[in-house]
Amino acid sequence: MGQPPSSIDLNRKPQPGDHIYSPRSGGLFDHHGIYVGDDMVIHLQGPGKKIGPPPSCQKCEHKRDCNGEIIKTCLDCFLDHHPLHFYEYGVSNAEFRTSRRGTCSVLQSKPAHEVIKIATDFLEKKSSFGCYDVFANNCEDFAVYCKTGKALSLQVVGHIDRFALVPGAGLIVAAAYGIAKAITDAQRHR
Repeated sequence: MGQPPSSIDLNRKPQPGDHIYSPRSGGLFDHHGIYVGDDMVIHLQGPGKKIGPPPSCQKCEHKRDCNGEIIKTCLDCFLDHHPLHFYEYGVSNAEFRTSRRGTCSVLQSKPAHEVIKIATDFLEKKSSFGCYDVFANNCEDFAVYCKTGKALSLQVVGHIDRFALVPGAGLIVAAAYGIAKAITDAQRHR
């Protein structure tokens, strides 16, 4: 799958509308969100993070806002002591093919103000993104949807590609993924 894109710039600061991500579990997966400005991020969280009240944070405890699984936290809480990376849009096919899945897309991004409006509408329950599903409706699906209007999790696709190396397993996993995505997308468009 190659190396991550060259978007890892320690001097780069997130701008409103950026799709950001941060590695978790030693790089097994990444957590994705939309930076909305004022040091805040809107993201879709999995059920494991909803056990009990959110941890106390001096930066966002009074600003913290949550809609079920869509949550708005400060950048520090989003990163949870992990490094910040920027998801790139509009990359070339060549760059996409050599990048780790879940770090970039050939799709073009909407303008920043539209991205922020979409994420905020989900947070404020003006639209429903649906329940978190690690396989078919995860934080990357949410962030890519806000940026492009298409819910895609390329890190999940990357894991499916690995199953393709196991005879027979790839087709079964790909079919299950396709069915799960179709159901989730239909629920989102009701």
